[in-house]
This record gives sequence, structure tokens and C-alpha cells, in this order.
Amino acid sequence: MKKQQFNKLDYTITTDLEFQNKRFGISPELAEQLETLGYESQDKHNKKIIDKLTKLIDKHPTVPLLKNYLSVAYNLRGNHEKSIELNDRILAEHPDYLFGKLNKANEYIENSQFEEVHEILGEALEIKQLYPDRDVFHLGEITNFYKVVIRYYAAIENLELAENRLKILKKIAPDHYDTEDAEAYLFSLRMKKIKDQWTEERKQAIIPQIKKIPQPLEKQVTPAFNHVEISLLYKYGLDIPHEKLQKIIELPPKTLASDLEKMLQDAVDRFDYFKRIGWEEKSHSFILHALFLLKEINAVESLPKIINFLEYDYDFLDFWLGDHKTDTLWHCFYSLGFENTPLLKHFLLQQGVNTYSKTAASEALCQIALHCPERRLEVLAVYLEVLTHISQATLDDNIIDSDFLGLAIGDVIDCNLPELLPVIKVLYEKGYVALGINGDYNYVKKEFARKSKRDHSKKLYNIFELYDYVLSNWTGYNEDYEDNTFTPLLAKQAVSEKVGRNDPCPCGSGKKYKKCCMKE
Repeated sequence: MKKQQFNKLDYTITTDLEFQNKRFGISPELAEQLETLGYESQDKHNKKIIDKLTKLIDKHPTVPLLKNYLSVAYNLRGNHEKSIELNDRILAEHPDYLFGKLNKANEYIENSQFEEVHEILGEALEIKQLYPDRDVFHLGEITNFYKVVIRYYAAIENLELAENRLKILKKIAPDHYDTEDAEAYLFSLRMKKIKDQWTEERKQAIIPQIKKIPQPLEKQVTPAFNHVEISLLYKYGLDIPHEKLQKIIELPPKTLASDLEKMLQDAVDRFDYFKRIGWEEKSHSFILHALFLLKEINAVESLPKIINFLEYDYDFLDFWLGDHKTDTLWHCFYSLGFENTPLLKHFLLQQGVNTYSKTAASEALCQIALHCPERRLEVLAVYLEVLTHISQATLDDNIIDSDFLGLAIGDVIDCNLPELLPVIKVLYEKGYVALGINGDYNYVKKEFARKSKRDHSKKLYNIFELYDYVLSNWTGYNEDYEDNTFTPLLAKQAVSEKVGRNDPCPCGSGKKYKKCCMKE
């Protein structure tokens, strides 16, 4: 490897292979064998390496690396006592050998002897203080030292100090395998902190009381429809053949809209009936068909009926819509509310409405501003009135919803409406906003100041594209899709102290946070 030097902190880091050889008097002949010996010591199936290393140690007693390899070999083969015994010998014979100290520190961490870690690595856990007379360290020494220190801080659950050391390590060696190993030590602690933060935040969450609960009819019968074709919508899931769907779209719009509105009411009237049956994709998707067909035929007069449907409680909406509340429902608000933003505003100002029903309307407003920049001021005025009204409300008004406000502020960030910062600040000061969605007010302010080049506008689908998107991308749908050509990839795990609304959920489901644990 070409010699490199990194000027970091108050010492120099080198990658020169000869650096360690010169420090420990390793001859050129032995140096040629070291890399191979390192691999062989970690090969559990190599039965000759222990004897080989023992002979080399007898020949080169002043080289601590050989004893370290032998200690590793014993440990990997299950002889932990022999490994510890050999490492204690290293410490006795080579008291300044860093890796002997690190091995001992790892032993202490495994045994929860945390005070002893400072005894072996120094009170400050800084390599320069451990070796004050040295000004140059090999990169491998630095990465291993930081890895052990990060493991220690993770073990005592001091995430702040662990993250600080990891930040330094990432600057020094961002792609090093020791850096990856060190970060892995923090996964469970990060998860625990997120869980603790979330639990604490849930205690402070402001959730409106939803009083609108479906009251079942005694007579459980299918409505009388104007068009016999509507019956197909009770027999197909989202995989309904396009030609059948097209024929329904071509029916007279006025009577078709009436039938689709009856389907919304049917979901209310027969909720208990369908719930007892248990969810079936083919028989229970009619409510999705109704919503998206109303969007497709641009039945703007039906938007109040859709809003009426979306005012019901969480269990009802979760049964009928599931993840569609947070992923596709906004399409309906966008199309049907495009020319009627006052109605969207009125909906956002209603009391006791489900978080995700309102969020879909907010997302639609955001997309209107993004797709039609000339309407930015109109959307700004809607948000200003909504957020101002909520900022002046009290808990008794049953309109404050901390999760909705967090998500809506996220939409405001996406469509870049910094003029709303004053009212947003008031909402934060009153404790009305969930902190786990966008962070605190200062973080939101920084988001506006940061000039992101990302386009937050979303694709507008017609009904056929929308169904194909869901069928081919959503786990739970694509397995039954007739083409079955797409296998969804779960989003890569992303864990930080703040989980954004559109980040992958830290539980590992692969869903967006707002579609998964945030709803719990």
C-alpha cells in the first residue's frame, strides 16, 4: 500500500506498512508472512496454525503481533481461557502494545467490568493520553482503538459520547470495516433511545377525540345500484382487469357518481358485517374502487361525501383504507379539491377528525402548490388560516392534533412556505407539535434555510397507473399480481435520533415511518 498520512487531532495517522515493522523490529522475512498468518489465525479449519505460531513466537519472542494472532486463534476455536492467558502474557511482556490493551478492554466489556476499561485504556479514553510520548499512530491502531471505545460507551448506554467518537472515526476512516463494526455496536442503543423518546413523546401527544363511529343497520343488504356493472367492484381487488374498469368509467357520470357514493355509505352501514367476515382483497376493495373512481371521473360534487366518510374513527378507516391513508388517498383530495381549496381548508379546521384523513388533504394542498406554482399564494393562505386557528385553540376545542401538525409542517417545508414560520413558532412554543416528526422549531427553521435541490412533487396517476403502482410495489399486493414480475425491496434501515415522516421505520418493516410505528 502506498504510504499516506492524515493530520488529525493532535497526532499523525499513517498507513505505512513499514511503520509497525520498524517499531517492533519485524524482519523483512517475517513481514512477508504476517498477512498470511493473520488470515490463517482466523480460519477455524486450519489445524496447523497454532503450532505454526507457537514456533514462530519461540523464534521471534519480541514480536507481540505473533502472540496476538495466537490469542485470536485460540479464541476463535473456543479456547477462551487460553486466549485470555496468552493476552495477559502479552500485557506482561509488551506493556505498551496497544492491541493487548484493546483485547483486555474487550474482555472487560464482555464481563461488564466497566471501571477496568478506564484502567487499561486511560481515564479519558484518548489514544494520545494513553501514549503521550507518541506523535504517530498507524491507521489500524486508531480504528481499533475507537471501535473498542465506542463499544464501551454503547455498553454503558452513553449514546452521546459513542456518537461523538463515531463521528470522529467516520472522518478518519469512513469506509473502513472497523468503522462499520463500531456503528453496529450502536444499533440497539439507538433503537432503545428512539423507543424511549417515542414513548415519552406519546405521553405528551395531543390526540383529538373522534366521536363519529359507524352505527350498523339491522338490515344487512347490498344497496340497489343504478348500474349492474357496480357489482364487479365487490368481486375484484385492485387487480380488476383494465377493460372492466374502463367500462365502468364510461357509464353516465351522474348516476355512476351516485352509485359510488352509495358504496361509501354501504361501507358504513355494513361495517360490522364486513369486519366479521375478515378482510378479503376481492370482496373488501370496493371502497378503494369507489374513492378512486370518483377521482377518475372528476366527481367534484362527491367530495363532501368522501369527507363525511373520512370523518369516522381510526378503526373504521384503518380497516377500509390501511396504508392507502398515507400513500394514495391524497390523489382524491388533489383531483376533487383542486378547484375547491376552501373545502379542503374547512375539512382541516373540523374538530375530532382522524390524523391521517387530514394529512391526506394537507398533502394534496402541498402538491397543488408544487405542481402549480402560480397557486402558491392561495395554498399559503389556506395553511396560514388553518395553522393560525389551531394556534389559538385550546385542548377543549378538540382540534389540536400534534401528529397532524408535525406532518402538515412537513408538507409546508416540502412546498417551501417559510412565511409560515411565525405561526409555526407559536405552535411549537405551545407544545402543540409532535417533535419526533420534523424535530424542534430550530430544526424546521434550518430546513427552510437549507436550499434543497430535491423536487418534492409527486407523480399524478390516473386510476390504471395508480392500481399498477400499488400492485407492483406494495408488499401484500404484488404476490397476487398476475404478472408477478416485481419483487419489492425493503428500504435500507436508517436509524437516527430523529426519524423523519418519510424515513424507513426503525422497526425494520421497510415501510415509511408515518405508515408504520408512527401510527401505533
